[in-house]
Amino acid sequence: MIQTSLFKFVQIALLCSCLGAAEQPAKHWLVMADWQRRGDDAVAGNAANGSFGRSRTGFEAIYRDEVMAIDLEYYAYTNRFGGSIAGTDSAYRDTTDLILTGFRQWGSFQLIYGLESAREDGVSFGEGFRWGLGGAWHWAPDEETDVALGLILQDRFERSPLPVPYLKAVWRPCSFGEVELRATGMQNGIIFRGYRADRSTTGDFSVMYETLMFKLSDAAYGGRGVSVGEVPLRVGVTQFLERSGTWFVRAQAEYVPFARHSFYHAGDSMSSFEVRPIWGLGARVGARF
Repeated sequence: MIQTSLFKFVQIALLCSCLGAAEQPAKHWLVMADWQRRGDDAVAGNAANGSFGRSRTGFEAIYRDEVMAIDLEYYAYTNRFGGSIAGTDSAYRDTTDLILTGFRQWGSFQLIYGLESAREDGVSFGEGFRWGLGGAWHWAPDEETDVALGLILQDRFERSPLPVPYLKAVWRPCSFGEVELRATGMQNGIIFRGYRADRSTTGDFSVMYETLMFKLSDAAYGGRGVSVGEVPLRVGVTQFLERSGTWFVRAQAEYVPFARHSFYHAGDSMSSFEVRPIWGLGARVGARF
């Protein structure tokens, strides 16, 4: 997915630890190139008729050690509006998303932060800026259980900042699988993962409610922002290409039964539309070093 959001850093620790064999030397850097595409389907809930589809390309770079992690992401979205909805205040041009997120840990306490410029083409870098800041208490009583619980204050376009509960809980009942429960405001749901003993191959299935936010160019009524909420059912496979655990590829497919685009101005909801159920594909190639 689409797996981009202001607080995607919740995946950093798990991603860096799960990829590769445990006996390999520590590797602090992870870099990836990304491609995703969803088909076009009809929109509903709007006076205008038409269709919507989306594609994404980008990259991600993560640094992680024992007490901190920093995640830098850049994505370019191609938004395809067709029919009479194109050109209305319920449509928008292509968008870009530049995100810097991370955490710093002292004992059981984690400081969590995020900076983002998410904007439509033609909107300035500063206009598309928003932030997030919070903290969480981290508890890992044994090798099978890992829990982080806290609160994040999240900035939003055309609306007031919102305090969002933060929960990430991972349970590893056996040597070849784990379950993750995640509730961060931006990503809320459950992930099931299974892997080979040497971690060379990992498969996963997730059900999530995910959100994206972008600052858009002004409409007739003034400034506007869009919040995209969607529920992808996603299955993916990650495969390392050699024994050193450096290069890897990932392929995924997703079915999105629900996606809603809501437009806001000065705290008020102006309009919205939903997209009929749609399929998507994605791929990543990356390296750890």
